[in-house]
Amino acid sequence: MARRVPIPRLTQRQRMARWQRERRQQAVVITVFTAVLVFVIGLAAWAAANHYYNANVAAAAEVHGTVIPKREYRQQLKFDLVQLYYQYGVPKGSENDPQLQSAMAQYEDKAMADVVEQHVLDLAAQQAGITVTPQQIDAQYQIDYGQFKVRHILVQVDPKAKDQAAADAAAKAKAEGIAKQLQAAPNDQNLWNTLAKQDSDDPGSKDSGGELGWASHGQYVPEFEDAALALKVGQVSDPVRSQFGYHVIQLEAKKDASQSDLFAKYQSYGFGVADLKAQARYDVLRDHFGKSEQAALLKSPQEQVHLAVISINIPTPSSTDPTAFTDALKKQTTVREGLAKGTSFADLAKANSDDPSKDNGGDIGWVTRGMMTDPQAEQDVFNTPVGKVTDGITTATSWTIYDVLEKSSSRALTEDQTLQIKDGAYTYWLERQKKAYDVKNVLPGAYAGQ
Repeated sequence: MARRVPIPRLTQRQRMARWQRERRQQAVVITVFTAVLVFVIGLAAWAAANHYYNANVAAAAEVHGTVIPKREYRQQLKFDLVQLYYQYGVPKGSENDPQLQSAMAQYEDKAMADVVEQHVLDLAAQQAGITVTPQQIDAQYQIDYGQFKVRHILVQVDPKAKDQAAADAAAKAKAEGIAKQLQAAPNDQNLWNTLAKQDSDDPGSKDSGGELGWASHGQYVPEFEDAALALKVGQVSDPVRSQFGYHVIQLEAKKDASQSDLFAKYQSYGFGVADLKAQARYDVLRDHFGKSEQAALLKSPQEQVHLAVISINIPTPSSTDPTAFTDALKKQTTVREGLAKGTSFADLAKANSDDPSKDNGGDIGWVTRGMMTDPQAEQDVFNTPVGKVTDGITTATSWTIYDVLEKSSSRALTEDQTLQIKDGAYTYWLERQKKAYDVKNVLPGAYAGQ
């Protein structure tokens, strides 16, 4: 039988020592584990905080030294995209359709422009002491989010007529005759059908009695929309001049903002009446500053300059068309070298310009202040002597130079100039304000997903 080996027993002191050693080992393990856990939690918290900062607090732009946080931009983008979904009839849940991606990318830049513009408007209103009343906001809210149904007959001004003043007068007289007939019998459908078919120059509505259907704010040029909304339901307007000619308009019906399809669309994306009225407030300010600028600009006669232009589009470099950007730069070089050699500006415009005026040698006629929205370009052309060419003006999308053909210190505004100034007055004002307030896009371009 095997001999049993006795197991040595630990003394009390040895057992205590071992217990203490094991406790120290456990303490080390717990300490290391706790440190690792705290580090991981801290790292996760830092990552979450950093993500939140980048998504919401990080600067999207600066206006007059004030930072516009990215969350403000993202909220505006969400708001603007609802307009896109409404216009394209995109059903809820289909926002990620690949066919929408290019359009949505453009709205990223629109949202950036909108949020910068709102800050500029706030600053300008504050400095001018302008307060928008609740009554003004309510009225604008109805305009912005209500809907209206109209029909019209369009009489165009002959663009090929040598005497544009006479052509304009003839078109206006014809439109006045149409208006008188319709004002005498505004609801005579047969009369609308007959006059639209034989006299309207709008191919999209002439065969349907001039019907344009339901529309929301911003779907028509301002002159047309303002005139339509100024009418009572059923009323026919006097001739209204726009860039397209003379319109005779009837307001057929209106929908309250709370009953409109557009309001329902915004509501489905979580925007309420307060959100829409906050946006309407900025439209009140736009209207105020636009009309103020019109009043300042529409003085006649005034200083004017006769110009020719060469404008070359500068596409963004891309892998799909790698030569387009290089070709644009080569065109610029060709124009510069041609001018240095004495080649006529008109010939260079015909061969190289991307502006529609190229067929006329770049001649864009007489220009007065308010017709060019770029403050730098306007300053250059009015400061450049007759017979000289301005320095090139480079933007993100184009390179442009002007040839100063003539100048006049006192020249009357034409009808077309007046319309162009009216249409561009607010943009003209805004661009100068942005320059004055030193607007900076911290994150230019599309960056909504960052």
